[in-house]
Amino acid sequence: MAEFRRIIIKTAEVMMVLLVIITILATAGLGAISGSETSGALAVAGFVLGGVGGLIVSSIFASSFFLILEIAENTRQVLRYYEPKVDGASR
Repeated sequence: MAEFRRIIIKTAEVMMVLLVIITILATAGLGAISGSETSGALAVAGFVLGGVGGLIVSSIFASSFFLILEIAENTRQVLRYYEPKVDGASR
């Protein structure tokens, strides 16, 4: 079961990294589109500002996701440490 959980968690981590990349590209594209409505120079500025905004937003969401994963792993380690050792001969 632990191996299956590890596979699921690694898959979720890869998906989160892909989501970060997609978010950055999408917001940069939207910034370029909104900047190109006025002039060419603003399209570049919109692309850069959109990319930076996407990086900030996606980094916040990704860091909270990875924080929750880390809390879950630490909780499992603490539970394993404090679980009483059950000996089959004591029953």
